[in-house]
Amino acid sequence: MGSSIDPPRLPMIDLSLFELGDPWRDQVAAQIDAASSQFGFFYIVGHGIDTSVVAPLMESGRRFFIAGAAEESRVQVAHDSRARTDTNQMVRDLGADRPDLNEGLYFEARLAQDLEAEDGDTSVCGQIFLPDVPGFREPMLDYVRSLTGLAHNLMAMIARALRLQDSYFVDRYTGSPGTSFRIFHYPQLVDASAATDQCGIGTHSDRGLLTILKQDSVGGLELKYQGRWIAVPDIPHAFVCQVGDMLERLTNGRYLSAAHRVRSSMQGHRVAMPFCFEPNLDALIEPIAGIAAPVASAASAESSEAQVNALPEEAKRVRA
Repeated sequence: MGSSIDPPRLPMIDLSLFELGDPWRDQVAAQIDAASSQFGFFYIVGHGIDTSVVAPLMESGRRFFIAGAAEESRVQVAHDSRARTDTNQMVRDLGADRPDLNEGLYFEARLAQDLEAEDGDTSVCGQIFLPDVPGFREPMLDYVRSLTGLAHNLMAMIARALRLQDSYFVDRYTGSPGTSFRIFHYPQLVDASAATDQCGIGTHSDRGLLTILKQDSVGGLELKYQGRWIAVPDIPHAFVCQVGDMLERLTNGRYLSAAHRVRSSMQGHRVAMPFCFEPNLDALIEPIAGIAAPVASAASAESSEAQVNALPEEAKRVRA
């Protein structure tokens, strides 16, 4: 057992166990419930997303930003009354001691059952808006398709965790979800004196239901937990899942939309890809009847880790 000064570890949840059926589905749901209540953050593996979908997009983003403003200036920005795409230059938060230091490509989509995408496939989006950046369209569409399916699966697991029908959220909130996908670049710091207090993104929480994040190995993501900041490093083949403000409200505060930030680094240029999953445009976000916020305790974090350790070895090895 670790000492009292050891930082807490975020739970690692193997989603492939959910495909084994009962009782593993309830086991996975219990782990998600404990992690969402205690941290609002958790890692997932066994998610079924092939690295061949993730790696090319991450590398394209890295090349795009490190190439500099000359390439970025060629991006065509599209506007629509229902969605927006854009490239952000360095973001400046005038309320902070130092401005946030990041830039990003924004891609937004809205599923619409009565609209058809360009390729006739409405399984992911009816409307999609993205900058005209060479090399991005197909990898981005593949990624958004994959992550949209993963988000639906996660919401089914969350429904089970809340003792609801697995289809509860898709029936009421996410039948026509909104998605936003961003590729963020956090420039490498060159001034050592700025390294202690420069943020790539300052303290905030996420707006939607869920954020599914893939980041590189440079690091810098931190979660605020019981008054202290703890690192959330990249783990190969794992995604970071984050509870959003809307899911916190739907669960009456049972699940935590946790404050987090990104610290700038002198170790290299950081690239991160958050995928945000949001409800239907007309969804009414009010607490679900019968869900009460639990009393927080340090024991719940230990419970989630204990559940993973208690699984039989053959179940731990299963992957989708």
